[in-house]
Amino acid sequence: MKTPLIIIVFLGFSLASFISAFSQDPGKKQVKDIDAIRQTAVNFDSAYNRRDAAAMGAFFLDDGDFQWPTGELLKDRKEIEQYFTHAFRSMPADYQHITTILRIRFLGPDVAIADGTLVIAHKGVREDKKPYYSALLTCVGKKIKGQWKLSAVRLMIPKAE
Repeated sequence: MKTPLIIIVFLGFSLASFISAFSQDPGKKQVKDIDAIRQTAVNFDSAYNRRDAAAMGAFFLDDGDFQWPTGELLKDRKEIEQYFTHAFRSMPADYQHITTILRIRFLGPDVAIADGTLVIAHKGVREDKKPYYSALLTCVGKKIKGQWKLSAVRLMIPKAE
């Protein structure tokens, strides 16, 4: 049985339009969200550097979570805020938090995954000095009422080479 030529032509045009729709530069449509996600990381660093646990907690959804490389899991906004309130009491004042977002991937218009690095270092220390703490991070964010909130943060220690 031969496939009618019209079906083959239709499928070809359908496939071509599907491919062109997904080959467009996603940055053109999502530039505002990419900028907003990057700014959220900057604001998170700022809250940490001010030792403002309440502001840090506000970046998370109510049921957001934060997992350390040890496996310890902070299960919601309140627990995250309490953890950092306690941690800031004994933390040296010159520690600074530096987040670098390396990649953002959108799973939908209001859900994104960001990968990057986290460094906690003493203020004023040269960049070639080993930081106090360094980790890879993956964050899942959700846009709620036009604002990006953290749903999940996962920290991982890079494999030693």
